[in-house]
Amino acid sequence: MNKKNLVFLIFTLTLLFTGCIENMVAVEENAAVIEESTINADSVGDYDIAVANNAFAFDMYSQLTQLETGEHENIFFSPHSISTAMSICYEGAEDTTKEQISNVFYFPSNKTVLKVRMERINDKINSANSDYELQTANALWVQEGYPVKEAYIRNVKKYYDGEVTNLDFVGKPEASRNTINEWVEARTNDRIKDLVPENSITDTTRIIITNAVYFNGKWVYEFDKELTDKKPFYPTKGEEVSVDTMYICNRFNYGENSKAKIIELPYKGNDLSMYVVLPKSNNLEKFETEFTLNDYTELKNDMKLVEEVKTSIPKFKFETKTELSNSLIEMGIVDAFGQADFSGISDSPLAISRVIHQTFIDVKEEGTEAAAATMEEMCMGMNISWEAKPKEFKADHPFMFFIEDRRTNCILFMGKVEYPEYNK
Repeated sequence: MNKKNLVFLIFTLTLLFTGCIENMVAVEENAAVIEESTINADSVGDYDIAVANNAFAFDMYSQLTQLETGEHENIFFSPHSISTAMSICYEGAEDTTKEQISNVFYFPSNKTVLKVRMERINDKINSANSDYELQTANALWVQEGYPVKEAYIRNVKKYYDGEVTNLDFVGKPEASRNTINEWVEARTNDRIKDLVPENSITDTTRIIITNAVYFNGKWVYEFDKELTDKKPFYPTKGEEVSVDTMYICNRFNYGENSKAKIIELPYKGNDLSMYVVLPKSNNLEKFETEFTLNDYTELKNDMKLVEEVKTSIPKFKFETKTELSNSLIEMGIVDAFGQADFSGISDSPLAISRVIHQTFIDVKEEGTEAAAATMEEMCMGMNISWEAKPKEFKADHPFMFFIEDRRTNCILFMGKVEYPEYNK
């Protein structure tokens, strides 16, 4: 039987959960709590979508660190975008294909629970706010004449607000590719280009699912451009470099423990914040292997409002484009790339063949602009208290960062800066 391709495109900034906890008992207890509130959730009210999203974020981050090939590898991705795209895929998955996707993404076994929660969180993300731009969008692109089940199309439209469009992948592959790429560019303010690579659409392509996420926000407390200056930055490996470093002394939520410091940089509108986690030792490679979702949550919960935090953070702007197929297979999604069961989408056999994730981030004095995209191809077969003592947050060596939606507690974007690239 000939195999047919089903391509899924995801656009956003967000991750998976994996981490080291000091003892195996703690690991097992934490995993049991996460599983109970995610995979085993029996109702919409029981499903903790933030825990699921953030756990996946840390797992995916762990996988991405294994893909690094150079000394100055920055990481940036959108767990929410990847999860949203995969949830549209999950809607049509059955049997062990469904089970494996559920285990990796912490999706509830009950599909209705997932799609209702995804509908609600996307409605909240897309709620209008004049203080910032934050939008997510989904689309389903179908080969003309290909028999996709009506129930699946209805669910994509209702719960994911997905646009459904017929294209001629077989007769006009390049025109189809351009149409999809233009859709992505339009929904990411032209920051994500050529998500669908040349020659990726073939005569076996049948469906492409796209998810796009775009964020542009200004800081509540903007950095003064006059105070931006060249300062030394010390990569984990390699020699000292001189980078454009922003400075501000203001009131921020701040915390620290024996291993790291954390600061919250809120965006106007107070719905989103960037959290920067700075290891106290200049060894991010070691730190990130031990830093878990539980550690991150505890670090955030222990923050206090400090009247004066002398804050130095480098400007950074970079793009990434990553093939995620092998990472997802390593994480446990095996059948979906081979003997898959996506009979909820079509009676014609389908299987994932590739997953591509593309992102953009620009952090400067005024605020942050961020975007990301992912492509999956399938083949058939805070505490309110004051701390008066001034603190210093000096990010002069590699650090991790998170952009969170404070309304949902979901990590929308996650990454690390090994080398602060900034090309004007």
